[in-house]
Amino acid sequence: MKLNFLGKFPYDKQIIAIIGPRRPAPGCSPLEMQQHQRDCAMAYKLAGEAAKKGIVVLSGLASGIDTAAHWGCLDAGGITVAVVPFGLQSAVFPAENQFLYQNIVTRGGCIVSQFDPDQPAVKWTFVARDKTQALLSEKILVVGTFPPDGVITGGTKHCARWARKMAKPLYHYRENNGHYVVLRDADVQIEDN
Repeated sequence: MKLNFLGKFPYDKQIIAIIGPRRPAPGCSPLEMQQHQRDCAMAYKLAGEAAKKGIVVLSGLASGIDTAAHWGCLDAGGITVAVVPFGLQSAVFPAENQFLYQNIVTRGGCIVSQFDPDQPAVKWTFVARDKTQALLSEKILVVGTFPPDGVITGGTKHCARWARKMAKPLYHYRENNGHYVVLRDADVQIEDN
């Protein structure tokens, strides 16, 4: 697979992926929306802690958890890498993250794309991008309180599955009874379909 870079990829540094859902399911309850906001705040905090230890934070530039992780790393003075689901000459997706995209590069981070320069973000590119996130990371940390019973669902499950296939350490950080808990690989549940 050929990768295209905007900025310098930090080959000489430890890299952790911090990923999770963009948003709760449509029509979610106010409680689910509040939970997602708490999860985003936790991703921001964890990314900042990683940055302070000199660890590079990698994510996918999506809204929600990814955005929180990128900003948490940048705000702590760290280096972050965005693996994007579009070509480097295509429109940034989501458009609301154009400013974040520019900040990643100007602050010493890197944008990575495996796609032709003009490839727009479409459904299949997100799934392909998820494999690359797992490939480029030493560890994968999923942040998100997923129903039912903490099973990882949605697009996040693709990266989690690739982490398992590649024998990369996989963790799930989620709230349980008002406290955040970390589940290690053997205890992480991923949706079957």
